[in-house]
Amino acid sequence: MQRHKMFDVDVADESLTGFASNVTGASFTLTTTATSDGLAHQVSIRNDSVTDHSGKTITLVGTDANDKPLTEVVTAPGTSATVESTGYFKTLTSATPSATIGADTFDIGWVDEVATPTYMLNKYNRTAPNIHVDVTGTISFTVQECFRDLQRGEAEVWMNVSALASKSADTTAQISLGAVAVRLIVNSYSSGAELQMVITQADNG
Repeated sequence: MQRHKMFDVDVADESLTGFASNVTGASFTLTTTATSDGLAHQVSIRNDSVTDHSGKTITLVGTDANDKPLTEVVTAPGTSATVESTGYFKTLTSATPSATIGADTFDIGWVDEVATPTYMLNKYNRTAPNIHVDVTGTISFTVQECFRDLQRGEAEVWMNVSALASKSADTTAQISLGAVAVRLIVNSYSSGAELQMVITQADNG
């Protein structure tokens, strides 16, 4: 018997003001706390001013693609610059500067790097999982695998599957035997693009 799972990834357009527009002062107020597509995006922070704020930090608090708590401290943007988080936030509940930005303003939103939820695999299976990705429109994706024991709380360490890295067309490949989890990362996309990832693994563990 084959175990079967499908992710339908219909990404929202990037929005540099998706969480808030023109926040200012010593405390930022978000106008929304979730991405519009229910997916986890990297967060962008844009400095609307010519003042260099890179000596400050901003603490982002929210949840990741698996609805687990996620906190990241990013360096604030320099003169008329934009910075991005390394983590993928499905929700963002607060963005707190280490010091006031005065009368200057920042925009806080999401960009076109997206992560799906984690799908757990049977690491004891004698057959490696097959992954098929079906692409519509212009979109670049990478499938990643993890070998850490996530169910025992080990830190996530993701590795790109070489046959499924930076692809932009329909692709089918096996991932590694013994992988415990898989996820898909969207590297970039054009408006209206989407994809489906299908995971199949024989139930012979």
